[in-house]
Amino acid sequence: MSEAGGAPEDPIDLEAWRSTNELSVPFSEALDRWADAAHAALAQDAGRFGFFISYAELAARAQADAGIATRAPVRLWVAALQRRITDLCQAAGEPPLVALMVGHDHKVGEGYAYAVAAAGLPVPGNLDEHAAAARFACYQHFGAAVPSGAGPRLTPKLEEARRAAAAKAAKSRPSTGRVVKARSAAPRSGAARATAPGERKAPSATKAAPAKPEPRQPKLCPNCFTELAATGICGYC
Repeated sequence: MSEAGGAPEDPIDLEAWRSTNELSVPFSEALDRWADAAHAALAQDAGRFGFFISYAELAARAQADAGIATRAPVRLWVAALQRRITDLCQAAGEPPLVALMVGHDHKVGEGYAYAVAAAGLPVPGNLDEHAAAARFACYQHFGAAVPSGAGPRLTPKLEEARRAAAAKAAKSRPSTGRVVKARSAAPRSGAARATAPGERKAPSATKAAPAKPEPRQPKLCPNCFTELAATGICGYC
């Protein structure tokens, strides 16, 4: 793997041949011809708002248009193809058409990062967010009828995955509102409650203090008016 820009070296041990006579073609030359065909196809289809294409579909189209075929799996040479397409876009002052190329999962993949780095641009942290903005730039540059108010957007599979993740997060998020239980108000101690008509008043819960006895009046001697003893006999008369 080459250290420059983090881009891998071109595959050189793969086979390619001309479709008309099956004569062998060096794989690097085949990549050049496929890149020309793929760039032309992408530039044409970028004029349709929302367009994107899979690696496999674009690879098949490029081979058919260039008249050069291979049985090598696309995953082995798609990054090299993307770098060449990016170089063509840079030379023509165009936005990166490789943003229109996605895998079966609708992600642009690491090949997009290689292509961006090879173009001398900083590699983004989120490749698919970056590619969404690049696709929108392609639609605008190549004359697509962009709807009013439209902007960059993810591919459908990624957009659906984002909605599902947001819904799951919202469902599992704990509620921040406090739930207060209603409590029945207990009557204050000593407060009197009004008695409804016909209702017997309940006895007070407070026990009444016993009445104090009346003070005993002392018996006095009728002669000297001194208090008599308990026997009733005056001790002074």
